[in-house]
Amino acid sequence: MYNLLIALGAGVVATLLFGFAVGGGDFSLLYGIVPGVIALLGTYFYLARRSMKQVQALAEQAQQQLQSRNIDRAVEIFKSGYPIGKWQFFVKAQIDAQIGTLLYVAQRFDEAEPYLKNAFAKNWTAKAMLGVLYYKRRKFDEMERVFEEAVAANKKEALLWNLYAYCLWKTKQRDKAIDVLNRGLEHLDGHDKTERNLKALKNNRKMKMRSWNQLWYQFHLDRMPMQRQRVQFR
Repeated sequence: MYNLLIALGAGVVATLLFGFAVGGGDFSLLYGIVPGVIALLGTYFYLARRSMKQVQALAEQAQQQLQSRNIDRAVEIFKSGYPIGKWQFFVKAQIDAQIGTLLYVAQRFDEAEPYLKNAFAKNWTAKAMLGVLYYKRRKFDEMERVFEEAVAANKKEALLWNLYAYCLWKTKQRDKAIDVLNRGLEHLDGHDKTERNLKALKNNRKMKMRSWNQLWYQFHLDRMPMQRQRVQFR
């Protein structure tokens, strides 16, 4: 991307300048390489940070629209950031993750799917939503593939491991669900909710997910109790 190309150019220029200057008029790579690397890394860090600040500014604008429940306008604002993707790696994937998440939460599942597919792997919420979407459509092989990719990139996310196990459990794959939670606990350094759900599955009881509150309900696998809905919308 452009940021990397500019940074490489800065590195080459610094290498040449210092290589000739310190080398007494004759080019010396030994004298130029360290300043060149410093120039490359410094320039790239600065440009990458600038690009991410631009994305953050868009997110703040979109949030203002969401407060007015104007989802379509929020999506348009995020899409206006696509050109930034020409400058910085993974920007488009991050924007698609945000758009897909907004549309999924709004239960516009068909619209959300292509954005969730393109989502940045480290955005575990977007990837989990895609996995849940495949679960809802009974595409269980694809569901497992997406969840495996998600947990590989986000090993410390307890809710992600539990979502994966929940979907397996609901598809009558209790042993696989137990295995997933056991794998999750290897990375979570002990996690009460995960341990309780693992114990429940081993004893052929139901998994309990409502203690994650809104983080859980956003996946539309359960209905929020009416009492909580009244409190939320006051």
